[in-house]
Amino acid sequence: MPIIIKAKAGDSTHDVIKKFKKAVVNSDIVQKTRDRKYYVKPSQERAVKKTERRRLRKRSRSLKKMKNISQTALQRISERLSK
Repeated sequence: MPIIIKAKAGDSTHDVIKKFKKAVVNSDIVQKTRDRKYYVKPSQERAVKKTERRRLRKRSRSLKKMKNISQTALQRISERLSK
């Protein structure tokens, strides 16, 4: 899907380029192409996901023990765990 950025009347070229770069990062185009550069065996993919989930669970537990942690941070981690 193409990324379309429309320039508004007051936007400079710098602002439009900045918006475009942000849109590219948010759409994960660059990350997907880097991931597909080399073939990764399914067992390796599972192992990476397993270690990431383990790391996120550990991070979540340690953040819950902290007193001054925001609920949004915990929600973001729980969302990543549920993927």
